[in-house]
Amino acid sequence: MTDAQFEEYKQIIEDEIASLKLTITSLTESVKPISTDTAIGRLSRMEAIQAQSIAQSNLRSKKMRQQRLEEALLRLNRGNFGICSVCEEDISDKRLKIAPESTVCMDCLQR
Repeated sequence: MTDAQFEEYKQIIEDEIASLKLTITSLTESVKPISTDTAIGRLSRMEAIQAQSIAQSNLRSKKMRQQRLEEALLRLNRGNFGICSVCEEDISDKRLKIAPESTVCMDCLQR
């Protein structure tokens, strides 16, 4: 990996992490418990609970992706970023630019 590629991937990963942190902060507000003393109708309360459940699932997903991106940044710094954990071949640039947290190449993923 060239220095330019290293810097490009580092920037992509850091930008994604920063974006996720903002999203996570926003979602954290959405998952706060629904107050039972708020005067809303039964259906509205059910809708609010459903929306909260969706937000919780989304929050978990974002936190997991953030963790995978932080691990990708560690791999980048260690020098083993972009190498398939199954076949040990290089993961394509195209895949890494879209999903820099990838640890498996497309061939191994499709097996």
